[in-house]
Amino acid sequence: MRVNATEYPKSLSWEMKSFSMPNIPRGTLGMKENLKTILEMVRNNISPSQRLIIEGSECKIDLGTACVRLRPMKLLLKTQTGWVLSDEAQRWLDTDDDLYLAAFLCARIKFLAEVLYYLDEPKTAAELQNIAINEYALTWKTTSDINARLVWLRQLGLVEFQDFSLLYFLTDLGREFVSNIEIVESIKQDFSFDETLNEGEVEVSEWALTFCSNLSGERKSSIGYIVGDMKQFQTTIAEFIQLINGGKSVDQVMEYVKENYAIASSSLRSFFSTLTNMGILERKTATIYDVTDTARLWSEKRQIVDLICIMHRQFDFMFEMLGILEERSMSNKELAAIAKVSYGFERENIDEIRRRVAIFQAAKLIRNDSIDKYTITSRGRKLLGLIKLEKPVLAEAKEKCGIEDENTQDSHFFTELRLAAKDSGNFERLEKNVKVAFEKLGFEAQWLGGAGKTDVLVRAAGNSMTTYSVTIDAKSTLSGNVTDNLVNFDTLEEHRRKHKADFSAVVGGSFQNERLIKRAIEHNVVLIDIDTLETLIRNHLEVPIQVTSYKKLFESPGIANVKCLEEEREKITRHGNLLHAVMDCLVAEREDEVTGGILQERDIYRSLRMNESFSAAPNIDEISAMLQFLASPLIGCVEKSKEGYLAVGTLDDAAQKFDFYSRMCRNSK
Repeated sequence: MRVNATEYPKSLSWEMKSFSMPNIPRGTLGMKENLKTILEMVRNNISPSQRLIIEGSECKIDLGTACVRLRPMKLLLKTQTGWVLSDEAQRWLDTDDDLYLAAFLCARIKFLAEVLYYLDEPKTAAELQNIAINEYALTWKTTSDINARLVWLRQLGLVEFQDFSLLYFLTDLGREFVSNIEIVESIKQDFSFDETLNEGEVEVSEWALTFCSNLSGERKSSIGYIVGDMKQFQTTIAEFIQLINGGKSVDQVMEYVKENYAIASSSLRSFFSTLTNMGILERKTATIYDVTDTARLWSEKRQIVDLICIMHRQFDFMFEMLGILEERSMSNKELAAIAKVSYGFERENIDEIRRRVAIFQAAKLIRNDSIDKYTITSRGRKLLGLIKLEKPVLAEAKEKCGIEDENTQDSHFFTELRLAAKDSGNFERLEKNVKVAFEKLGFEAQWLGGAGKTDVLVRAAGNSMTTYSVTIDAKSTLSGNVTDNLVNFDTLEEHRRKHKADFSAVVGGSFQNERLIKRAIEHNVVLIDIDTLETLIRNHLEVPIQVTSYKKLFESPGIANVKCLEEEREKITRHGNLLHAVMDCLVAEREDEVTGGILQERDIYRSLRMNESFSAAPNIDEISAMLQFLASPLIGCVEKSKEGYLAVGTLDDAAQKFDFYSRMCRNSK
């Protein structure tokens, strides 16, 4: 039965529309028929735990999972008693009118109706994608999103595909249908305008600047959940301060929230946790909360920049992010990578970056520089001039070690490595960075790539007994996660044999797929994620072990285990501590009138046997070997005589010589 076009669902605004098509298994029958199967199961009150059986699909999801995936489309609604059909879903099943379903999807999904509109003349998927990007500001890196739309439109009988020309064109039904639906006109944005350009001083209180300059304790990475629209977050917080002032229980606040925000009690508790971490609320009893003096002080003016100053004191990478954007415009992914590499975030948390971006945009401290990049505004620059920023985690470490330039380069490299792992449109980017990563570990590395070759071939230089080589496949994906369908283990084995390598490895953003890990173990392949690769390099910069020692890493297939190298690192660390302790001992005795500064191995042993730097006291042989090393012409900080050893230099002298030899080794490359 055909539904009259005047009764089609009303189109949502562009901002309210969904980015994605319904996420359901495809199978051999197609999306439309599988959607109907799922909806019929709900209508027949089938248990949500019932597994979906889709012809031609190996999906292992249950009905409840499918319902959750369809929920954003409003085809299904969750009630206290379970899942139910929406009115639109019910009408489609009753009428079996595919045009009604098409109208419903077009009303709720970005750039679906528009695909039909632009197919007034046949076009390829790539041409449609370019329109989506250039005319509608959609940040699609691949054609997967446009292909998903074309699959649905073909199954609904609105679009056809011409194999030899790769062109899509409207069917007669499609031409009739497109005249009955609403099309959104091109959305072009001007990103060059900074509305704060001619402003005077920044509206910020002196107390707020003082407050955020006195950072104490450990700041949190996660801001947490904030109720309502982030564009109005300061208004929301002000309302809650006014509501809770004087003391309120969560249950009392819940009544107000039900009327104004329509959120669950669990979400309210999450927001209370956010406000507590922010220093806005404090718990008075097990159930009663009250606002803090800081909250009352802020409420006097309710200035948004003052509120962000409060947040800066409690949460990491706030104004620091503003400082990063002062240098150049960046995307969410770039900022997330920098937060992980340089500011101590446990992981690349895009959601936390988006939350910070929304807060700074609301305060007009940053603006869009392009569709997916942000830059600082004039207001933001003026505010930074009033604030002292915390240095990155690596910056603090490098100042202590006196190797600022090298650590800066390492930070940039780690950030680039993470971004490359998610740049699925440029696979060579990760391959080249993987080559550099293994060179930093001391390997000889070649970037090969191309058909029939491994991406990167690395070799550990050594003698005939210790040398080995590894073929490495680099996998970049949009999400960063590598799944089993992306790794061809037969091809990896062919590469290993072709290059006569000893081991095979795959490098990617992350490996969370259990089937992939199991198959890697079966095929003797090591999986090295970006976190592990960064840890290996950081550890190597701190304690450089022999490149041949990394063989242990490749001898255990599956997820790479950094802990297998701890014994070697501890041995090198012990040698370093021994060098320092022996020189300290000799220098301390240099002015002694009785010994004349001359000590034997046993004298040094007696001095060091209780030294807390060593888990086990150094033995005579270790001390003797270190003394011979320091007395060699290469170092020359210790002089050997018949009576024993005498310090003729200091630790600084030794350090300068080591630094010189290090520079000469690097210059010789």
